Amino acid sequence: MKKGSILLAVLVLLIVNLTVFAQDEERDVVEMGFFGGLGIPGSGLTDWKTGDYEWAAKTGFDVGMEVGYFLRPNLVVGLNFIYTQFPVDTDTQFPNDTSGEMSGHQHRLYNPNFYFKFLFEGESNWTPYLKGHVGLENPKFSTFAQDEAGEGESRFRELSYDPAIAFGLGVGLIYYTAYYSGIFIEANYHQAFSKNAKATYQDDPYEFGEDLSMFDIHFGIRILFSSGG
Repeated sequence: MKKGSILLAVLVLLIVNLTVFAQDEERDVVEMGFFGGLGIPGSGLTDWKTGDYEWAAKTGFDVGMEVGYFLRPNLVVGLNFIYTQFPVDTDTQFPNDTSGEMSGHQHRLYNPNFYFKFLFEGESNWTPYLKGHVGLENPKFSTFAQDEAGEGESRFRELSYDPAIAFGLGVGLIYYTAYYSGIFIEANYHQAFSKNAKATYQDDPYEFGEDLSMFDIHFGIRILFSSGG
């Protein structure tokens, strides 16, 4: 929560500063987007093994926001933050768990990114675009950990692993519902160099061991702030 609050404050300051700097020109200055959608796990997440358990992720959800600055009328650069949550496939690992004791576990990803967007503007209300991002993967994986304080009791815990460099590419389509706003859909491929990401619990080391990947599909709203508005 602390990371998210700091990032939100930075984004608000970015909006204010960029709007002030661009007042001399009558053009779109800043875009802001809010979105949610599906997170579809790929390699690393679908075969994550912790202890003797296959702790694979299932399709989950993500939410996020972004703020971008127009370098040119068709080129935007900015920052975004995406939170993704994947439920764990306990049905496969524990098919006879009628008590539900093993259910409810999650894998979580927290991703601040720098992004760029190239827009193919035309005369219609529809605008396709290409998008890329580079950022940090901050993963929190459910892990089978030994609890020394509990007389050797073993249990699944969500452990924070080392941040990893991540990147991605995507395509999207905007539909303008008004002059300064619209809705959009986009699909992205995302990969993180998480092979050497480690976590520590009660002095015991844990290593993720794979570069993870995922696909996401976002639906959202986009708002433009113009220096001429």
